[in-house]
Formats: sequence, structure tokens, C-alpha cells
Amino acid sequence: MLNLSGQRVPLKGLKVTARQQLAGQDMSGSSAATDQAETGDKTKVLAVTGTIPFKAAPMLNQLFTLAGAKEAAARVVYRITNPTADALKIRQVKFQGTLTAREDMTLRQWVVAFELVEHLSVAERTEKREPPTPAAQQKATGVTTPASPPTASDDVPPDTDVEMTGFMGVLHQVENALP
Repeated sequence: MLNLSGQRVPLKGLKVTARQQLAGQDMSGSSAATDQAETGDKTKVLAVTGTIPFKAAPMLNQLFTLAGAKEAAARVVYRITNPTADALKIRQVKFQGTLTAREDMTLRQWVVAFELVEHLSVAERTEKREPPTPAAQQKATGVTTPASPPTASDDVPPDTDVEMTGFMGVLHQVENALP
């Protein structure tokens, strides 16, 4: 059984396969280490397959109409009812990728396959509720740069005159002399 926003999807021999990509990035460089950087959970995808008899051609047309439906220039999001979706707590989906209907002349039916991608996943809703974390300031420790001129960000209180020497001092005097 598969319903999208109350509309039954009429597939015989319905098979729903769920998959989720667990994103990570290799941090080992050229070593043999197995360190991974967590790069977030991707949404769940339901791969749906089944058949529609040739004598039920309007059902095939209905499925293609559901897949191609748009609202405000975006794919329509459907509420889903299916045991696999319920088990994975998938509440809303939209069509993604390719919808295929291949003729099977031996059994006089179309073999249909398509994918439904989760919309507003649990991980996505949780991430939206969390306050944004500020970026951590990174400073090099134990490294000095002797030739760098002082700037306003070098732990100098505001409105404090910084003694400038050499060429920077000359430039500062020229700048102050200009009207």
C-alpha cells in the first residue's frame, strides 16, 4: 500500500526500498588512518517499484501527473502513507530523479520505478531548531611575524595611538598632512 496525500498509487507487486547516505569525509590524507569528518546526515530516499497492467493506462497517467505536479515552481510535497515510510518516520516526500515505465510485453504491463525523497527530515527539523554556533576564532600559537605592521586587531584598545616606525611612520605622517 502506498498513498500520497490520500491518493492511492495503484502499483501491483509494490516494493519499497529505503536508503540513506551517511555522509563523511576521509581525513587520513595519505596515511592508513580511518578518521572520518562527519558532514551531516542526508535525507532518506524511498525507491519504489511495481507494475501497472496495460488495461489500466489511466493509472499510469495519474502516476506521471503526480510526479510532474508543481506548486509555486517547486515539486509538490506529499504526505505519505506506507509501512516502510512509517517505520522510518518519513512523513512527507517529493518525487526525485527519473520515473520510468518500461513495457513488459510478455505479461502485458508496465514495470514502473521511481524515487521519493524525504522532505523536512527529522535531522533537518532538529538542525533548524538549534541556535547557530558562532565560528571559532583561530589563532596560530607560538608563531611570531616580526615584519608585520600593527593593525587594529592586534590586541590594541580602540582610540590608542600605535607607534609607527620606518616607512609606515612616514606614510602615516603623509596621510595626516593631507587635507
